[in-house]
Amino acid sequence: MGVRGLINGMCQMANPLTILVVEDESLIRMAAVAILEDAGYWVLEAQNSAEALDVLARHAEISILLTDVRMDGLALVTWVQLNNPAIRSIVVSGNASAAEASKAGASIFVKKPYLPTTIVKAVHETVLRH
Repeated sequence: MGVRGLINGMCQMANPLTILVVEDESLIRMAAVAILEDAGYWVLEAQNSAEALDVLARHAEISILLTDVRMDGLALVTWVQLNNPAIRSIVVSGNASAAEASKAGASIFVKKPYLPTTIVKAVHETVLRH
């Protein structure tokens, strides 16, 4: 790790991003939360879009939304982009396409199933794009 990587890591630990994971399947949600926490992020979770809206209303520190599409995830991404455009969105799905995710306002699309490194890389890429 070079100096830049060390500085980036120290900044992340001093001021970690907060990510909201929205996933209706509890095992997948728990795995995503654990992966992102292990990568040094603060992580909140919701099991559906309605719960996500409640979490979003109570936590202004959320920087990234990571959502599945099955429980109105694309509508949630669109709502977030209209009402809080500072929050970047990552859509994960085994059914939707990257084009659908992009049209809703997502920064990145990740196809399910994904490896742990894939989801961490998607978060890093989302941060770098903005």
